[in-house]
Amino acid sequence: MAPDERNLPLFPLNTVLFPNALLPLQIFEERYKEMLRDCLNADSRFGIVLIKSGQEVGESSVPHNVGTVGQIVQVSEARGGSRFFVSLQGERRFSIKSITQHRPYMAADVELLDEETQPDLMGSEMERVKGALTQYRSLISGLEGGWVGEARITADPVTLSYHIASVLQINMAERQALLEEPSASARLQAELKYLKRDVDVLKRQVSRRLLRKFSNQ
Repeated sequence: MAPDERNLPLFPLNTVLFPNALLPLQIFEERYKEMLRDCLNADSRFGIVLIKSGQEVGESSVPHNVGTVGQIVQVSEARGGSRFFVSLQGERRFSIKSITQHRPYMAADVELLDEETQPDLMGSEMERVKGALTQYRSLISGLEGGWVGEARITADPVTLSYHIASVLQINMAERQALLEEPSASARLQAELKYLKRDVDVLKRQVSRRLLRKFSNQ
């Protein structure tokens, strides 16, 4: 295989894992317990792929073509070994070339994906993205009854694009579309649209909440 190709166990789920993000898992099916043991005896990595059709539990499902390699960073076993609690760290994206195994668990030959080189967003565009993210986090925190302080936002476009993808409260199809974007600049442009859309919705929710609060006084 080429350096950017490998065979990888796959865990189809109804979720999307992004590079750098953490994903908690509970593994209780025997086939995935076996996969976990095999991974721990190898390099502690397997792929997370969003299910295109089928179910998480039971017969094998059909995954989307692009997923993310996850590295096992923590494992704990429930009493009696009935299930395992796993913490997974997202690493590189991959594209499935061919499914090589369906039982006892799915595995595939995959190609590890790099970010395509495209012109970075202009400084003013990056500031709009950062400003929208700050406003989004503030509104979410306010609606949840919390408070968000001044947080440093990374200047690295790739890291920022995956951070935003992880925190956006969007549906799985939209998350998968962000994962499949070939470059950080394309991903950030798509995320800016989501941020603007959701900031407008959140502002209306905050306004309605304040109106109800003061009308009841």
